[in-house]
Amino acid sequence: MSITIVRLLPEVLGLNGSLGNAEVLAQRLRWWNFEVQVRDCHSADVLGERPDIVVLGHGTSSMLTPAADALEAWADTLRDWHQQGTHFFGAGLGGDLLGESVALDASTPARVGLGFTPVRTTLRGVRASLEVSGMDFMGRNVAGYLNDAAVRDANGADPLMTFLPVAKEDWAGNTGENAEGVRGDRVWATAISGPFLAMNPCIADDVLRSVLEQTDQVLPQATSAHDTVDESAERARTWIRSRLHVR
Repeated sequence: MSITIVRLLPEVLGLNGSLGNAEVLAQRLRWWNFEVQVRDCHSADVLGERPDIVVLGHGTSSMLTPAADALEAWADTLRDWHQQGTHFFGAGLGGDLLGESVALDASTPARVGLGFTPVRTTLRGVRASLEVSGMDFMGRNVAGYLNDAAVRDANGADPLMTFLPVAKEDWAGNTGENAEGVRGDRVWATAISGPFLAMNPCIADDVLRSVLEQTDQVLPQATSAHDTVDESAERARTWIRSRLHVR
């Protein structure tokens, strides 16, 4: 089976290594001997054939306008892809643009997002810049580095993770009570910086499991390569929990 991953707008949505999430997904598939194609689509490009997975990375607030302009031009195609089974993973600004809307600040008209989640985001708020740890929606340990100044209204969306302890009392980017990120129908979004899926490969495998299930396949057993990197990720999460005094 051949799987295609598209990275959207790498020229404006690639901050802090966030496009590495696509590489994590691709490499885990290659270790299972899947054929994988990773394709970049820039703002002036034609999107081409429907992929299995779309990854959007993070960008600064100054990237909102060019990113939103490009997504608006592609919106009908991207929504058709989602309805036809494409999976979407977004980090930072890319994750916010998978939601209902994104505004630069409270006085600026919001840009319409793709509407795959109910989240409405305002980019300028109190900043949180710290390590975070917690449990994901399945009770698995997850961790990372949060560098975010957004305000989010999640409208009852299902969060991706719950922080232990509270990330920051005056930070308003939570998507639920003491929670972060959003998960929906073939959609995952997080505000956590960098290649989130490298630190939390269980979420990467959730995405891949869902992709394979659409063709009645199951996620194979982990190989020794998976085990090696997963153990490294677990050690990194353990160090973060230790620094945060989380048991």
